[in-house]
Amino acid sequence: MSRIHRYTARFVESFPTPMESGVVYVSTMYSTAGHICPCGCGLEVVTKLSPARWRVIFDGEVSLSPSVAATGLPCNSHYFITRGQVDWYRKLDAGKAAPAREADRQAVEDHRVATTQGGWMRRLWRRFRSIS
Repeated sequence: MSRIHRYTARFVESFPTPMESGVVYVSTMYSTAGHICPCGCGLEVVTKLSPARWRVIFDGEVSLSPSVAATGLPCNSHYFITRGQVDWYRKLDAGKAAPAREADRQAVEDHRVATTQGGWMRRLWRRFRSIS
């Protein structure tokens, strides 16, 4: 399999098997995005979408941010997908991957705490404001 340079978006309920090269599949039902790694290894990359993790922006072209550091794959790829284009970054070695994973874990925890603090009254107020 050769390198992937561009991606398009496809909004789906669940990911197809196998995934198609050059497509970022976005499942709002499962809050995930999936694609074939652009390095050419052919392996699937799945990212959990949330305010504390990855975001997909679709404005006619697809962007996925922050960067994807595929430290769990043998290729160890590190890249952004910006307006459909793959932007490559330096691979993270084990010494840099561990702190990055810890920072991700902490961001998720911080987001969880921020959205649950204040109890039911705060959640109700946020809900009310979102529909007004």
